[in-house]
Amino acid sequence: MACFVPSLRLSAPGELRVSRAEALRYLGFGKAEPDDAVLELMASCEEELLAACQGRACWVRTPVAFPAPHCVDIGFGPVESVSLSKHLKGCHSALLFAATIGIGADRLTARWSRLRPSRSAVLDALASSAVECWCDDVERELTQGEEKHCERFSPGYGDFPLHHQKDFLHCLDMGRLLGVSLTDSLLMKPAKSVTAVIGLGASARTCGHKCLFCDKKNCIYREVMV
Repeated sequence: MACFVPSLRLSAPGELRVSRAEALRYLGFGKAEPDDAVLELMASCEEELLAACQGRACWVRTPVAFPAPHCVDIGFGPVESVSLSKHLKGCHSALLFAATIGIGADRLTARWSRLRPSRSAVLDALASSAVECWCDDVERELTQGEEKHCERFSPGYGDFPLHHQKDFLHCLDMGRLLGVSLTDSLLMKPAKSVTAVIGLGASARTCGHKCLFCDKKNCIYREVMV
């Protein structure tokens, strides 16, 4: 296993943002338009959420190698995965990436789940949107000037084994840098945290949106491309 020295990025005050459209999709609105009461609730929840959160992200750059068919080495040893090998085809290097918006979001949703479940659900959807927006913003910075890059690909996607979360945790020193730990079932705490591989290279494959390479065609959260 390579020796990693991760870089760290913290969000500045006011930098975190949400996508209300994304949050509405998580809430199951589909093409339905929210009424004024929902929009007012979202605005109130957004203000409360962003005041309680800070974005943190860390990453390392590592070479990509393909030691065998359907096997890819991204720095912490070989990963047996057809989907990840296919996704990183044409990449000469990759960013091992992790990000979180912190424990504040978890505390808010837990508190409101007892007091007002509907507010807790909206806060949870907005928090999911916030961590994705934070990942998008940091990824855009990291890939600026690169020849080409492919979309984030996380453990649990396709046949990329979830147990590799442990490798991310170790390689990126996520406990110290991000305050992120793993449960026995390999879920991250805080919950609104992300790990991913971002492939880099002139021949990197891109589909334009993360939902397009996901095999879960019947996912209720899948974004419809137009």
